[in-house]
Amino acid sequence: MIVLFVDFDYFFAQVEEILNPSLKGKPVVVCVYSGRTKDSGAVATSNYEARKLGIKAGMPIIKAKEIGKDAIFLPMRKEVYQQVSRRVMNIISGYGDKLEIASIDEAYLDITRRVKDFDEAKELARRLKAEVLKKERLRVTVGIGPNKVVAKIIADMNKPDGLGIIYPEEVKDFLHNLDISKVPGVGKITEEILRKAGINRLGDVVNKSGELVNLVGKSKANYLLSLANNTYHDPVESREITHRGRYVTLPENTRDLNRILPSLKRSIEEAYSKVDGIPMEIYVVAIMEDLDIMSKGKSFKFGVSQDRALSVAQELLNKILESDKRKLRRVGVRLGKITKSSTLEDFLH
Repeated sequence: MIVLFVDFDYFFAQVEEILNPSLKGKPVVVCVYSGRTKDSGAVATSNYEARKLGIKAGMPIIKAKEIGKDAIFLPMRKEVYQQVSRRVMNIISGYGDKLEIASIDEAYLDITRRVKDFDEAKELARRLKAEVLKKERLRVTVGIGPNKVVAKIIADMNKPDGLGIIYPEEVKDFLHNLDISKVPGVGKITEEILRKAGINRLGDVVNKSGELVNLVGKSKANYLLSLANNTYHDPVESREITHRGRYVTLPENTRDLNRILPSLKRSIEEAYSKVDGIPMEIYVVAIMEDLDIMSKGKSFKFGVSQDRALSVAQELLNKILESDKRKLRRVGVRLGKITKSSTLEDFLH
C-alpha cells in the first residue's frame, strides 16, 4: 500500500492571504469570537509569522493580542474555507483511487495502483502540489508512506509547503526511534503517562506491552503496538465528513446544569437542522474555562431522533461534569454517522 497524506498549511489564514494579498508576510490570526465581549473567544489558526510571536490555536484572543500587538486578527469565515476545501479535495481525488477526508484541511489518498513504486509516488505528489498551487494558489504539505499514520507523521515533519517520504525499508527504524509525542493520537496527558512509565520512543512500547493496557486502555494500546511492530495497515476508506456540529457560548462560565441546558438544547436544534437524516452517534462537547476540550459520546444501533437527543445529551453532559470540576465556557453537540433511512426503531431507542 502507498498512501499520500495532504495537509493544507495554516489553512484558514492562508485562504485569507490568498483573498487579500496585502496580508502576505504579516502575522495573521483567524479567530472564533464568542460574542461575550469584543475580544472574547479563541484563536482558530495563525500563519507562521504569527506563530513566531507565540500565537497558537486555542489561545484566548485577548492573550494573543497582548503578545501580537501588530498582528492582524480576522473572524473565521467557515463557509468560505469549506468552498475552497471542496475544490481542493476534488483536485486531490483525481490523483488516487480512494480519498478519505479527515477534516476540512486534511486528507488521505490511496495511490497504490497509480504508481509502480515510491519514487513514482514522489513525482505524483509533486504534480499534485503544483496543480493545487496553480488552480487554487494554495500551498500544501504532502507525506508519503506505506500506511496512513506514517504518511501523516512525515508530512507533519515537513511543514510548511513540504514533501516527505518514508520508504518501506525505512519504516521499522523510523517508527522505533520516533519520539512518542510525534505519534498521532498521543496527546499531552497520554504522553505524560507514557513517559512516567519509561516510554519515550514508540519502540519502547514493545517492551512494556504487558502494562500498556492499564496505562492507556486496550484500544490505544493495540494501536501503539501495531505501529511499533509495523503491523498497522488500516486502509484508506472513501468517505467525506459525515458529522455535523453546533457549539454555543454560555452567558458566563458555569457548572450549573440549569444554566447550561438552554444552550445545549439550542445547539441540538441547530445541529439537527443541518442534517438530512438521523444520527447514529451523539457527542456532547464542552469547552472548559481554560479552553481545554472535553467530550463524551454515545452510539446507537438505529439512530436517535431530535426529541430523544436532549435527554441523551444531558446524560453525556452529566458524565463530563462528574469527571471534571472546571466550569464550562461553551457547550455543543456533534452528530455522527448520519443515516438517511428511518424506521420506528429510530424513535424507540
